[in-house]
Parts: sequence; C-alpha cells; structure tokens
Amino acid sequence: MRIFRLIYIFLSIRNTGIFNKLTASFNPLLNTFIRVDDGEKKFRIALERLGPVFIKLGQLLSTRTDLFERSVTQELNKLTDSCAPVDFKFIKETIETQLLSKAGKILMTIEEKPLASASLAQVHKFKIGNEDFVIKVQRPGLEEQVKRDLDALKLAAKCSSFFLKHYPRVKPLELIEQYENVIFQELDFRIEAANSNKTYENFKSSSYLEIPKISDDFTTKKILVMPFMDGIPVTDISSLTSYKIDKKQLSEVGVKIFLKQVFEDNFFHADMHPGNIFAAKTDPQNPHYIAVDYAICGSVTESNQILLAQMISSLVEQDFYTLAQLFIYAEWVDKKTKTEELEKVLRANCEQLLNQPLSKILFGELLLDLFDAMRPFNLFIDDDLLLLVKTLIHIEGMGRQIYPDLDFWGIASPFLQSWFKDRYSVKGLVKYLVSKKHILTYMIVKKIEETQDMYSEFYGEKS
Repeated sequence: MRIFRLIYIFLSIRNTGIFNKLTASFNPLLNTFIRVDDGEKKFRIALERLGPVFIKLGQLLSTRTDLFERSVTQELNKLTDSCAPVDFKFIKETIETQLLSKAGKILMTIEEKPLASASLAQVHKFKIGNEDFVIKVQRPGLEEQVKRDLDALKLAAKCSSFFLKHYPRVKPLELIEQYENVIFQELDFRIEAANSNKTYENFKSSSYLEIPKISDDFTTKKILVMPFMDGIPVTDISSLTSYKIDKKQLSEVGVKIFLKQVFEDNFFHADMHPGNIFAAKTDPQNPHYIAVDYAICGSVTESNQILLAQMISSLVEQDFYTLAQLFIYAEWVDKKTKTEELEKVLRANCEQLLNQPLSKILFGELLLDLFDAMRPFNLFIDDDLLLLVKTLIHIEGMGRQIYPDLDFWGIASPFLQSWFKDRYSVKGLVKYLVSKKHILTYMIVKKIEETQDMYSEFYGEKS
C-alpha cells in the first residue's frame, strides 16, 4: 500500500536531518531531535537507496537553486545514476518481447556483460556484420515501480502544503506532477529517439557535434539501438593528451555547442554530464564532441532567450540596475520588489567577483551567486531556465576541467552581439518572422490589410 511506502520514504529522508535545514523553526514531525552532521550528503545517499524515482527527483531538485541552499543543490548534483546490473535473462526477455522477429539479429552477437548499467536502463554491445552497435534496454518492472513511488509522492505533496505556508510560490503537487511528466518521457525511448534525431538534423552541417543515428527499425518504447561510438570520456584528461587533442579548442567548441543549441536551435541536450559526452578521436587538431542519451532535452521561450542574453550583457557591463529591472520584469522575484533594493543586493554579491578578469569567472557559478542573493526576494524561476542553468554549469565545468583557462565570456559576448543584431534589427526581425512562418507575420499582414480597408472605406475609395 502506498501509505506504508510513504512512511518508509518519509522516515528515510527525515533521518538524514535535511528538514533541519529546510524548515525555519523546529517541527517535531520533520526535524530530528539531535543534530545530524553532513545532512546534505546523507540526503543524497538516502535518495540513491530509495531507487530510480528518487535519484531522478534529486537530479531535478538539484536545479532548484531558487528553492534550496547551494549546499543542498551542490550535493544533489553528485547523485550517481550507476546501479548494479540486471541479470541478462531479463534483458534477453525484454528484447524478445519488444522486437519479436527482429530480436534474433541482435541476440546472435550481443555481449552479456553490459557496457553501462543505470537506474532506468542497461546498455549492451552487439554486431551487425562488421559494424558495432549498442542496445539500450529498459530495466524490467520499472514502470510499475515508478507509478507506485509517484503515488506515494503525490500523497506526500498534498500533506506537505500545511508546512509550506511561508513559501506561497512553492507548490509541491505541481512540482511532483511536472516531475511525473519528465520521468514518463524518459521511460519512453521513442521520445529519446525523436530528440536525438532532431539534434542530428540541427548539427548535420556542423563540425562541432557528432550524434549517432538512431536505428528506427529497432526503436520501441523500451528499446533503443544506435551505432557504437568510440570516443574519449571528456574527464579522461590523460587520454585527451595521449591522443594529442587540442584541449583549448575542444573546451571552446563545448561553449559554441551550448550557444548554438540555446540561441539558434532553441533545443538543447539538458543532461550533458561526463557520462554522456565524449571527445572524438579523429582529427585531434580540430576536435569535436560525441553526445549520447537524449532522454532529457530542453527549450526556452523567446522572451527567456532575450532575458538570458540581456542578463549576460548586463553582467559584463556591471549594470546592476538594469539587471534588477530585468529580474523584476521577468517576475523572478516578487513584483513588489523595489529596483534600488535589489540592485544593492546584486551589487554586493557580484561586484567583487566581476572585478576579476572575465576569463577567470565561472558564469554558471556566478548565476548561482545571483540566485542566492535573490532568495530573500521570494525568488522563483521558470523550469526551462533552471534546466538551462544546470546545462550551462555542466558545460562550463567540463570545459574548465579540459582547459582551465577557458574564457566563456570571450566566446559568448561576440556571439550574442551578432545574435541580437541578426534577430532584432528591423531587417533581421522580418527575415526571422517570414522564415519561421511565425504567427506574428500573419497578424502583422492582417493588421496592415485591415488598416488599408478602413482607410479606403473612410475616404470612399472602396467599392
């Protein structure tokens, strides 16, 4: 029954002491009676032990820097998705059930030892002819387990409203329902295949990113097949060096991929951790990346694209007044917030950091500092932007690990200047609206026609 599962979940989390940090005053139901050291770490470990639903939930919460202290979100960023492998007989059974007559083509050469085993799926290598492929197979019984735990979380969300009266913008049930949508999309590998194919098309003419082409004939809700890509894990610096990869150029290409995905394609790989990103071994002086696992992808509204670009520009210029106006206008903070008060807080938190050479500043970390500064103003940020910030932190962190002197700002600033000019000059705006067959094009033309009709009728020129 879900009530017993909920009690077990609640006690597992309560005993970590995490509620001691999250509640403003002592509550005997939520808080432990003795002090718990390393509560954030114990919380992460508890989520890993509770299973895939809670690992994925923790990864989602790691983006909620508007709701939790950085010590909590930073620990949740360490959540590992690695799990003990499933017995191969269950993998074989799933392949046979999902692929029917096509299964034999894979099972003839499949390696029983997995290449990787995560909380939602397991990956095995096989051959077709002389070509190597990988097959991603969903863990057995996973959908039933997810539904059971989600039912328990929904019940917890309804009960928790009583304890969150001081956080009116936090709506636990909405958060769980949003998470439910995310995890069920991850459980449908056809959506991942569609995401991967879309990114493949976006980068077809680009030398920055290589995406393995999904084998649609073998794609089902629980099965995904693609060519095996022999890349170098981006965290394996010694291998990058031995292959003579240009690490400076590789780190800069990562930033260019991020900017292209966010501002040109408006569709970005939102799970770009080191396990999903590899450096190609070919052409080491003109390096590029290989990206896999497109289960989580994001996009942002056009208004948020503009907001992000203006935010970067305001930070470069240290224009904290405009920055404060942006945040109030975007309703990231309470709309009653006074611009001057927010400006002072932003300046106090960021000015000293921005006085360093821009090449030394981690933009993702700077955004986290900004969010910390704004939390007293009832901070609440769109989900798509939070996912974007998480992606940026991963990209920038990996880039700095590959090449410590990576200058994010030096690459982003000219790109954004060009983007603004191309998109929002009069000529650029008309070109954009026409090329996208944008609804605004229709509305503008229709308004012009209506105005012409009114003019003609008023002056008696209309028959």
